[in-house]
Amino acid sequence: MTIIKKFDPEQYSAKFPKKYIILAAVSLLILAIAQIWVNNTVVSYGAKLSSIDKLKDNLEMENTLLESELAARLSLASIATESSKLGFSKIESIQYIR
Repeated sequence: MTIIKKFDPEQYSAKFPKKYIILAAVSLLILAIAQIWVNNTVVSYGAKLSSIDKLKDNLEMENTLLESELAARLSLASIATESSKLGFSKIESIQYIR
């Protein structure tokens, strides 16, 4: 006895219904829209990050300038000059109080 199977197109179309194809197409569309949104968000955050980075560089430069000015004002020569302007003089001899 030989079993002969005939080709039935309805049998193969039933294995993969149209609703799965439509679901896959809708899913791909949603993923494409999500990808576009993510790309736009990343670009806008990149611009914000660039401006924040420039601001950070400016603040670091200003901080360096202020540190150098502070070091110059706290030097012994600078303090001696300012104190002589205020009327203070160098101690000639040390006097102790008992």
